[in-house]
Amino acid sequence: MKSFSHIGFCLIMALCLFHSETQAQSLEFTKIPSGPVNFDLDVDVAKINLRVKNVSSTPVKVWVTMDTSQMSPSHRAYFCWEQCYSFGVVDARNIAGGKPLTLKPGQDTNAFTAYVDHYAVFNEPKAGTSTLSFDFFNEEDPSDRISATLVFNVGTATRVHESSESKPMVSWNPISRQFLISDSSLNKGLDLYSINGTLIKNAESTPGLIPNGIYGYVIHLQSGETMRGIISVY
Repeated sequence: MKSFSHIGFCLIMALCLFHSETQAQSLEFTKIPSGPVNFDLDVDVAKINLRVKNVSSTPVKVWVTMDTSQMSPSHRAYFCWEQCYSFGVVDARNIAGGKPLTLKPGQDTNAFTAYVDHYAVFNEPKAGTSTLSFDFFNEEDPSDRISATLVFNVGTATRVHESSESKPMVSWNPISRQFLISDSSLNKGLDLYSINGTLIKNAESTPGLIPNGIYGYVIHLQSGETMRGIISVY
């Protein structure tokens, strides 16, 4: 009987502990889009603001991470969490100067904004859809977190559709690992831009040295004009 009581007591304590851990959530969104957000192509930058609240009775140091795996290759993204981070920063814990934002008990803040720059890769606006995912979590207990998936629709659906169907002037041959240009007699040079904005000049002269990935290209024509597009090197 004593043994049974001991087991029962341990079981009750375990259930209570589990209950307290599942109820430990300290963050919630008080402002978040209910679905995709549409932006005109001529906006300077597409941005979405969220409000985050500390619903607990103690201060919470909150970090934010960003997932850009579903971002359009013609867009670049960054975010501000009180301070703004540059393109390519997806986890502020990994950079000098990165820091969490401390939320007081009951504090509801609008310090977070996500940005999609549809000019950055080609220096001209490009329509497309970028999906960014963000995790907000407690520094002391990373399992105490909330997540948001934000969908940026830049430009009208028709224009996005037309853009994806346009015939590219430059293509990639994965067997010979060479760039193919539809009319090489017009070409004065091919430059590539990585998603992070790195410029690779005269890319066709050293195609074997270019890492696999998705790039924006700029081809310079004999007429002095330039043509732009997106190409996958694999």
